[in-house]
Order: sequence, then structure tokens, then C-alpha cells
Amino acid sequence: MNFIRMILDIMIMPVCLICEREVSYGICCDKCFFDLNKDFNDFDRTRSLGVAKAISVFVYSDRTKKLIENFKYSGFKRVGKFFAQLMAYRIENNKLFKKDAIIVPIPTSKARIRERGFDHTDFLASELSKLTNLKYKKLIFCKSYKISQTKVKDRWENSKNKFIGIDVPEYKNYQIILIDDVITTGSTMISAIKVLNELGYNDIVCLSVAMKF
Repeated sequence: MNFIRMILDIMIMPVCLICEREVSYGICCDKCFFDLNKDFNDFDRTRSLGVAKAISVFVYSDRTKKLIENFKYSGFKRVGKFFAQLMAYRIENNKLFKKDAIIVPIPTSKARIRERGFDHTDFLASELSKLTNLKYKKLIFCKSYKISQTKVKDRWENSKNKFIGIDVPEYKNYQIILIDDVITTGSTMISAIKVLNELGYNDIVCLSVAMKF
């Protein structure tokens, strides 16, 4: 099924990925694209994740959820490219982000990559690096794979000691831009921030496609 969807992604989107009406081009119909504007997060709306700040392209909604799911679980990479373009615009137009920065994806477990057929955060980070000309480096990795997180209390528990980081001394003078698709409780980002802080990376900003406030 994912293979068929990926072929369709290369050719043409047959339906709106939000409302499932037929479309002749693009990732969604004109009405849903107009409604999607309602979900844009204003430039100055950030969320504190301990010592780091987080900003997103969208506020998390049913519309943004459907687009993210089609990208993340169904392999519609055209949606990922759309997200990356909007994230690049955030970086270029928000004072939180510095010119000397490194884009770092939140890691996806090997089991999830096998299950989905690709690494969605790595894809976002790679596309973002191309669009912004910023360095791109994997500095954190998953220790192990755990079952899908469905409850808030499980998210916090599963995120503990989830990551390991690598020490690259020449990168510690750069700002780290942590990339993820969605920030909900913030537990995953906080866990990653902690690992990076312990290694001496102290200037960190989080950027996601969508975020709950």
C-alpha cells in the first residue's frame, strides 16, 4: 500500500489529503488549503521546553494531523517537502534562529524506519538543510525501540533515557536546531535537549511542523 502511495506521490495527488475530495493538483483542495491558513502559528508564539525554546509552523489541529499522518505513515514525501519549505521560512524570518546553526533531527528508531519505509525526521532535516544552506548532522540516536506512545503518562515514561548523543567539539559553538514533526507534551524534545546539554551543546532551539500549546 505504501509503495502504491509513493508512486502516486511522484505522479499526481488524486485526492485532497485532508478532506479526500478529488483534486487535479497539489496536496489538498483549495478549501482545505484556505482553512490550513487558520492553523499557522504566528511568528512570535513559542513554547518553553526548560532551557530551550520551541516554535512550529502550525498549531496542531485535525487538518495538520491528517497531513502529517499522510507524510509520516503513508510516505507522501511531497507533503514533507511542503513542510520543509515552511520550516525554512520560519528559520529565515524568526530572530530565535542564528546564521551559525546546525540542523539536527530527532532520531527515529530502526524498527519504525523499517515499518514506515523511511525516516521522516531525517527527510525533513535533509530537505531543510538544502533549502537554508545550514549544516546538517545527526548528533543524537535512539537507544532502543519501544511500543507506540498513546497516553500522556506513557510519553513521559518512554522518553526517559531514550537517546544517546555524540560529542563533536567543533559544533559546540553553533546553535542546534532540533527538528521533529509534532511537539505534544514536549517530553521527546526535553529528553533530547538533556542529552545535548550534558555533552556541552547549550544553544538549542526546537522547530516542529506542528505543536500543541
